[in-house]
Amino acid sequence: MRLLSRLFSILLLQLLARSIIAAPVELRFVVWDGDESLRVLRRVIGEFEKAHPNIKVRMENVDYKVYFQKLLAQYAANTAPDVAMLDPQNFQRYARRGALADLEPFIASGDGVNLADYYKPIVDVHRYQGKLYVLPRDIAPIGLIYYNKRLFKEAGLTLPDGRWTWDYEPRPSQGTACFTNCLQKLTVKGENGRVKQWAFAPSWVGAFTDTVVFSSGARYVDRPEDFTQLNFTDPRTIKAFDWVASLANQKHWMPSQSEMTSVAQTTAVQLFISQKIAMYQCGIWDVPNIRAALKPGSPEFFDWDITLAPGHIDPATGKVNNSAPTGGSGYGIMQSTAHPKESWELVKWMAGEPGMRAMAEAGIAQPAIRKVALSEAWIPGPNTPIEQQYPASRKFTDIAVPSVVFPPTAEYWMEVSGLAFSKTEPIYTGGTTAKAALTEGNKIANARVTSILRQENLSPFNWKAGIGMGLAIIAAVFGWVFWPELKVKRTKAEKAESRAGFMFISPWILGMVIFTLGPMVLSLLMSTTSWDLIQTAQWRGAGNFAEAFGEDPRFWGSLKVTAIYTAVSVPLGIIVALGLALLLNTKVKGMAIYRTCFYLPALASTVASALIWRKIFQPEGGILNIVLFGSDGQRNPLGLASALGSNGQLPNWLGNEKLALPALIMMSVWSAGGGMIILLAGLQGIPETYYEAATLDGAGPWRKFKAVTFPLLSPSLFFTMITGVIASFQSFTQAFVMTQGGPNDSTRFYMLHLYDEAFGLLRMGYASALGWILFAAIFFVTLAQFRLNRLVHYGGDS
Repeated sequence: MRLLSRLFSILLLQLLARSIIAAPVELRFVVWDGDESLRVLRRVIGEFEKAHPNIKVRMENVDYKVYFQKLLAQYAANTAPDVAMLDPQNFQRYARRGALADLEPFIASGDGVNLADYYKPIVDVHRYQGKLYVLPRDIAPIGLIYYNKRLFKEAGLTLPDGRWTWDYEPRPSQGTACFTNCLQKLTVKGENGRVKQWAFAPSWVGAFTDTVVFSSGARYVDRPEDFTQLNFTDPRTIKAFDWVASLANQKHWMPSQSEMTSVAQTTAVQLFISQKIAMYQCGIWDVPNIRAALKPGSPEFFDWDITLAPGHIDPATGKVNNSAPTGGSGYGIMQSTAHPKESWELVKWMAGEPGMRAMAEAGIAQPAIRKVALSEAWIPGPNTPIEQQYPASRKFTDIAVPSVVFPPTAEYWMEVSGLAFSKTEPIYTGGTTAKAALTEGNKIANARVTSILRQENLSPFNWKAGIGMGLAIIAAVFGWVFWPELKVKRTKAEKAESRAGFMFISPWILGMVIFTLGPMVLSLLMSTTSWDLIQTAQWRGAGNFAEAFGEDPRFWGSLKVTAIYTAVSVPLGIIVALGLALLLNTKVKGMAIYRTCFYLPALASTVASALIWRKIFQPEGGILNIVLFGSDGQRNPLGLASALGSNGQLPNWLGNEKLALPALIMMSVWSAGGGMIILLAGLQGIPETYYEAATLDGAGPWRKFKAVTFPLLSPSLFFTMITGVIASFQSFTQAFVMTQGGPNDSTRFYMLHLYDEAFGLLRMGYASALGWILFAAIFFVTLAQFRLNRLVHYGGDS
């Protein structure tokens, strides 16, 4: 029996050892790529798994808009992936927090990666304090111009060869060599004087503005990695912004944002595909979409190609500056991974020749390894299939690399650039000059940079003292609530009954402490810190509150927007709800159906409602403008279009800073059904005898409403006002979905500002302070409203 037992144990151990050895390592791999790229990545991962049978890869795709927030949150929660896709303007926030592994030791081990094979700019930009944290996968110059060959020939222009330059005025004698001359020649107007073919449109207007700014020799910051000063007031930058805006607003050589929306609610690439523009600026990533739409032999096909964006001649030196913006990406290893060696194998494969060749052959991404970028996998050759031969001049992607300009990599660039660029939107709509907007934006952004740099040397937060203070606050709250009860003398039976009562409510008390009171106290402690939930919390004392009231340029603006929204939307909502309640309180056949129809919008998802209203507010094709100005946009009752500040065009409700907030206020009426139900219940609670007595006294409808309905309905109106004000102070979803706080922060609600600080910038301490300020504001406003309680008529009052 002992022998059998030993043999059984040995056999069991061998089976267990084999199962452990055979179990492959599973790596989580997170990217933000689109559908076409994902198909390629899945194929490359399959090939990797065949070459590495001991490794399995689970790929996850996350929308780019929330990608970096989610990745940082996962790292803070210790659920980060093993390998993550990163880009130059976002990787530093992870590197600074120790969330990324340094790749230099892996490369130094002689493991088959030679950084000299990669384009130098894309390698250097992924370094922080001398260490490499991301192995580049691709580089994406945005200084590329897609052009329609037929339209160039019809305009009498030769095809561009990449050596053209731009200037502030056309130089007709230079023909195609002058980009500005091409803009003028390629614009075609109809008999009515309206443009029917624009010369040019960028994928987004900022891409072309950056191209003009950089090629004129200006830069936005002094040092990309750790800048201390923004330079938006450089005269070259101001002149560039003004010139780009004039191309749409005065010259009409490129469509304005409103005009782009009016053409079948389309994008710039769709305008290019439909031949409504002759040139289009973007990176190479749009090639698969254009190929799919313009297949050789199809009726939609036309001959097209790419070239370099125009440079600018330096007046001082006479040399051409071809600087233009660029993007790029790569893969990094998260410091928290349990499998660093296997993760490095995956990074080497995906950011090495196997991964790059697959992406290049699909026309998706320019390889970061130059020899791959110069091979037939990327540049069309004699063996390239016909559908992949477009664009033929892909050599320009290689030529563009030495002149690329990456966005600053400093972690705080996203925050401070948002402050500066938020002031530039009116420039493009003709609402202000570049000098006024950029001067204001530069001042605000530089003040924020100074504040950020000042916070880098704070002392650590004393959590022991903080926890002690938190427990003291909780004890004080319980003492305030229960101390009066403890002083009451009770009999033995009453004490037993009291203990039983406390036993019954103890689950609720425990839940309140853990899920409500505890988090509130923690947020109060956090409001005195500078903390991102990852690094060590630092003590700021009242610094967060001082920053909010004295330094934050968006604090007072967001509070003002919220106050205006509350002051208008709440009374308007109550009036509409009261009107509906009065109508629906009549005795009409099918009234239950009517009540249901008016109440349903209040039950709808706010996100779904926002998407519907975004369609309603469209400049062209939107229901609101069709009702006001007709389906052809020609009706203009009482000069309404000019009164709305639309400069002769249909109002862009969400794109005009004067109309965006009123549009959201109009949308708020959509949910008046919630207040309607409360007021309807109040109306039905008024006894009919009061109305009968008023009728006998000869009172008419208005007198009955004033003397009977309104006083007896005042408790319901008071409740609706209180809850409406509290809800409006917390408005968030409408602006988040429809405007993202723009244009020019005109719809940046307080809650949206708080959200951006907490989850966009991970300034949890400052966001907590904003939360407590909001709590105080709601508390005191509600307290002030309760002073109106003496005007409310309650049923038992004499």
